[in-house]
Amino acid sequence: FGSRELCLTVTLLSSSALCLTLHKVPSLLPARRMAGFLSMATRRCMPSVARQVLPRAAAQRMIHSSAARQHQAVNPGWPVMYSITYDKPGWDPEMELEYDVMPRDEFGVPAHIPPELSTTIRHTYYVPPQYYPFLKKLGDDTPELKPYMDKLMNGELTFDDYEEMFYLFAKPLKIHRPRIAMPYRTAEEMKKSEEVYWEGAWLSFRQRVLGDYFSRHYLRDMVASLAAGIYLAYIFIEGHRQYRVDMKLFYLEAPEHKINWVVPRGDL
Repeated sequence: FGSRELCLTVTLLSSSALCLTLHKVPSLLPARRMAGFLSMATRRCMPSVARQVLPRAAAQRMIHSSAARQHQAVNPGWPVMYSITYDKPGWDPEMELEYDVMPRDEFGVPAHIPPELSTTIRHTYYVPPQYYPFLKKLGDDTPELKPYMDKLMNGELTFDDYEEMFYLFAKPLKIHRPRIAMPYRTAEEMKKSEEVYWEGAWLSFRQRVLGDYFSRHYLRDMVASLAAGIYLAYIFIEGHRQYRVDMKLFYLEAPEHKINWVVPRGDL
């Protein structure tokens, strides 16, 4: 056995022996002193052995993770430089692709509600109470409008009622014909057709000439800049090459002028 197991065994055996001795000879040691001795001996050996013998309790680890980013263009766990979050999940004004917008019908009812149920909802118009006196006066002045005004004030005017009221009382607009351009040309305008065609051809010609000029101008600038850059790069590379050649010749042909070179010892 190991030292800890042996200590535990000796402690348990000694405790049993002492307990048997205590039962057989009660007057050998007082009961309180014997209990204190056993507890002290057990405390000396038990803690170190319990760590190896007794089973450990199941450990619980708390994994602290950051809040999920409500963003569509960033994959979970993908390293980003910064992340912008909003209080409404899935709502990002910088994104063109938006899949979280709930589709609705023409009355604003969500599309996941079946038409059998959504069509039974009565959609009525709401008008603030401060407009009631005006609506009541409008109904009193025009008896034909009174049923619709009463429905509107009671919150019972539907879209169908509004369409009925609109087309029942709609009147054609007063059209000022002189302000509308005539859909045909007069005789004087017909005489100017050739002049208008010539003006259009002249403007088109000017645009073509301007485009040709810009094309030649920028092409000439680009070719000239490329040639100048290649020439300067050639001068730099040629100078560097000649410098390397001169240094090689200097160190090979003029060893007496070598600066800070290690003097050879003859064994290398």
